[in-house]
Amino acid sequence: MFELTEIRREVLAAACDTVVPAIARVPDPDGFFARKASDLWVPQVIEYLLAHMPEEQRASLLALLDTLGSQGFTGCSPLMRAQIMHAISVREPNASQAIDALRALTLFLFYGLGDDRGQNPNWVTLGYPGPIAPAPTREKPLVPYIPDGDTTLDADVCIVGSGAGGGVMADVLSEQGLSVVVLEAGGYFDDGDFTQLEIPAYQNLYWRGGPTQTADRNVTLLAGGCLGGGTVVNWTNS
Repeated sequence: MFELTEIRREVLAAACDTVVPAIARVPDPDGFFARKASDLWVPQVIEYLLAHMPEEQRASLLALLDTLGSQGFTGCSPLMRAQIMHAISVREPNASQAIDALRALTLFLFYGLGDDRGQNPNWVTLGYPGPIAPAPTREKPLVPYIPDGDTTLDADVCIVGSGAGGGVMADVLSEQGLSVVVLEAGGYFDDGDFTQLEIPAYQNLYWRGGPTQTADRNVTLLAGGCLGGGTVVNWTNS
């Protein structure tokens, strides 16, 4: 099981609080400016996500934490920490990409994480109400077959992926009288599963949990990772 060392954990918390620091401001009726990233458990969530990242991305972020740690990062003032991150970003291209990724992830979680009621304290200041209605309750129209072990299925055609291409192919071929098996790695989510919360939507519906960069980090992809694939989630990207 992946777990950060205590030093890396402290550096990660300090880095997140550098991206979203506490700022003394009067008035601050909702505590928005005084709220830093670690107040919303952002470092802990990032540590969890690190365990599920592709090895290359995880190694890049761990290398950044080690580099920051070697600079005495946790003992510096917030201003000095920001200067250290900027200097490393300018000096080392690989570290710059890791810093960009950490910054984006920290902000995404800081404004997107919800509590047990699905609410984020930052939304009060932003005037965002959160989910406006409960998810509808109705029976799901499909019942996927989920094997509980090694299974052999006989079919004329096996289609890998249930997205726009795979779904249409399965429909056309089955209409021709062929038996078709569609393999889907993702889960099955329907209207009743849609909570109107951004982070659960990314986790459940998107490949690798949301925006995923190519190996050279020049392009960011959004791909469906659930039953129905892009027909469920990516219609706004066409």
